[in-house]
Amino acid sequence: MGIFSNFFGSSSSRYPTREFPLPEVKLRQLVSGTLIGTLESSEEKAVEEAILARRFGDGKISLRQIDEVLRRLQDQNRISPNDRRSLMRVFEKYCQA
Repeated sequence: MGIFSNFFGSSSSRYPTREFPLPEVKLRQLVSGTLIGTLESSEEKAVEEAILARRFGDGKISLRQIDEVLRRLQDQNRISPNDRRSLMRVFEKYCQA
């Protein structure tokens, strides 16, 4: 399976499943165009809505879940690959803090 994940880009093993609290206000700050200069307003809104929907009701989410959401948006051509990578770096830093 490791060989196939190298070819097909399985991201599920790269990011942890441990959930962390992500308040809506903080999410909006992290996704803000000031942190991700190439992210347009409509893209910001799409990312925020998708992540908020994925958090369910407890307000927690894992990096793996965020990666899945962002990959889905990228596959739908709603965000670029570069924006997805930049957003993941922002969320990784937030989780480490």
